[in-house]
Amino acid sequence: MTSTKPKFEVLPYDSTLPATETVATVAAENTMQWPPYYTVAEVELIGSIRIWMADKGYTQAALSRLARISASAFNQILKGVYATSPSPLLKSVESAIKHAEETSSDVVPAVETSVYKLAQACCQSARRNRNFAVFTAYVGTGKTFSIKSYVAKHPNTHLIEATPTMTPQSLIKHLASVVAGFSGKGSIDDKFRAVIDALRNTDSLLIIDEAETLTAHQLHTLRRIRDLANVGIVLCGTEYLTGLIKPLHGQFDQIRSRTGFWPETVKAITEADAAALIQSGFGIEEVPDDVVTRLFAYSKGSARMLVEGLIAAVQQFRKGNPLTVKLIDAVANQALCLQAIK
Repeated sequence: MTSTKPKFEVLPYDSTLPATETVATVAAENTMQWPPYYTVAEVELIGSIRIWMADKGYTQAALSRLARISASAFNQILKGVYATSPSPLLKSVESAIKHAEETSSDVVPAVETSVYKLAQACCQSARRNRNFAVFTAYVGTGKTFSIKSYVAKHPNTHLIEATPTMTPQSLIKHLASVVAGFSGKGSIDDKFRAVIDALRNTDSLLIIDEAETLTAHQLHTLRRIRDLANVGIVLCGTEYLTGLIKPLHGQFDQIRSRTGFWPETVKAITEADAAALIQSGFGIEEVPDDVVTRLFAYSKGSARMLVEGLIAAVQQFRKGNPLTVKLIDAVANQALCLQAIK
């Protein structure tokens, strides 16, 4: 698609420019002609991204890592020499900026990791198809954070956090309170019917976290809610949930046959996920690649260990020292009692 000349044109970003580059410099006029496949909206978005980078002091490398895209591709986009439409990558950058702004007060601002994106896909599938979806992951990979983020952004999404002490009756009572606002007197069947009436043929979604703690009776209760109300349900839990439901011709075959989305169990975050979380944790400070690799190695694929353990400890004990592998080793070994990596 050929675009018209945008309202303003943006200087191609030069990676050698200092972080003190001003907003006025970024928006300065020039005679550059953008490629015809760069739309007006894309050029304007590039302008706003560069202004944000200048305002916040972010380098290209730091922002591209947050967005989980190639630094070289990002550089080419900003210079107007990227070979195809930059729209998909620009959306990733725009999303990363939005997350950084929304969670700027957090110890580590939110990042759209591969686990986060898989959780979103799982929830969207269950909601769209009005059936079950199963999302399983090892502890510490960020599954609960991911589904809570989905709940916060999507109306009519109800999160139930199951517990080992929850009975079928208490599950129904809890659902009635959360979904239908029914917390007064009434039989269990009255409350079950109230849940069905509140959900029936709406775009609502139920998400059950820690679902591996549910009993057969509770799972069959959820199946009936799905069938009678015609809504989607996400069962979220550890790898033990897969072992509970997966066997063919087992007692949960009726749930298995109603499951339209069931990706493999997530065992660990990726190194790219770790790099984005690490960059997010240290803000505008550009993190060396060898430091990223070392932190990822110590985390063993656990987002929780990386964020709540390693990054938090480094922030606490670095005392102004530069980010180096030697510093990471010292903090990991002395503050967290982690075995040294040779």
